[in-house]
Amino acid sequence: MNNDELLKEEISNHLLDVFKAFNKQDRKNRDYGVDEPLFHSEVYTLNEIREHEGIHITALAERCGVTKGAISQVLKKLEQKGLVTKEKDARNQSRLMLKVTPKGEVAYARHLDYQNQFKAMVVQVLGNAPDDQVKFMKDFLMTLEKQLDK
Repeated sequence: MNNDELLKEEISNHLLDVFKAFNKQDRKNRDYGVDEPLFHSEVYTLNEIREHEGIHITALAERCGVTKGAISQVLKKLEQKGLVTKEKDARNQSRLMLKVTPKGEVAYARHLDYQNQFKAMVVQVLGNAPDDQVKFMKDFLMTLEKQLDK
């Protein structure tokens, strides 16, 4: 293997380490200002409900990439914590629409704060990098994301 290939392999290893560290950090249960910590699946589900107000369980399960049974378990926890409510859909009485409560809004806002802290960290790490390097990094990450979505 030549030096160029070794360097690319080293970058790949570092990127995998970044993914692992991010995943470990992201999966921690956190205090979102609602009296008890929330797990990743709960915050992710709450976020989807908040950003798609009135979504029903089947669509939410599809958006989250899980079964209706799995989403129902998370919803039960979110309801018990007072973060979401279920209401009958006026147009289809057999379907329940999901909404975020005021307490859920607090958790959602704290989640956005966490995301903004991450964005600020990325901006700081990029620092004064030249525009062409920033553009390369953006293009690289977008291409990698597309490859992972295949």
